[in-house]
Amino acid sequence: VCPDGKYIIGSGKLQSITTAFNMEKILTAIGNKDFTGDEEGIPVLDYEKVKDAEVEVGLGPLHTQFDDQGFAYTSLFVESAVAKWKLGTWEVVDKIPITYNIGHLATAEGDTVNPDGKYLVALNKLSHGRHLSVGPSQPESSQLINITDEKMKLLYDAFTEPEPHYAQMIKADKLKPIEVYPKEENKNPNAIWDVKDAGVERSGASVTVKMVAVRSTLEPTSFEVNQGDRVTIY
Repeated sequence: VCPDGKYIIGSGKLQSITTAFNMEKILTAIGNKDFTGDEEGIPVLDYEKVKDAEVEVGLGPLHTQFDDQGFAYTSLFVESAVAKWKLGTWEVVDKIPITYNIGHLATAEGDTVNPDGKYLVALNKLSHGRHLSVGPSQPESSQLINITDEKMKLLYDAFTEPEPHYAQMIKADKLKPIEVYPKEENKNPNAIWDVKDAGVERSGASVTVKMVAVRSTLEPTSFEVNQGDRVTIY
């Protein structure tokens, strides 16, 4: 879906076009129950009535994301390229070759209402030996592309795990991760917070062990029980 919500972009690997469907037309057709039939009980809209344009982007279009200047970027799996095209005028304005067989792509905040633009990452399915051999299991490639100018420019290759799918790119200063879970979030009445509270308690054949973990160390480091004991470890 494009940033202003006006269009839904659909593609298929076995064709050379990407289709821009009009969201308002889709909602109107749904409201009027203007369907051509159904597939396993799911109503099917009339393709011709809800599309605004077919964009001839290239061979094997797969995934589309957006920048902050009204451009869309579509991955071309068969052609091994990324096509840049203009929403509204539907013209392809640039292409950049990719190595090789791009699947998904990610532009900076490119599937939000306010894309950041600037960069695109091509999530490629094949690297074909563009890296040093690292053994029987070989990485594939992701490629960082500058999209700020009229022409796209390749900046960097990174070799990543095979079959990357649907990545997200977000400004680091928008992420506020915690480093330690807040103590008050732990509602376990048997939780302990100090190594001095760790230990073993026995009541008949019932044994309760309370442990503290600090990195890879557990305290107490060992304990002994009798065969037949019922042991509970916290």
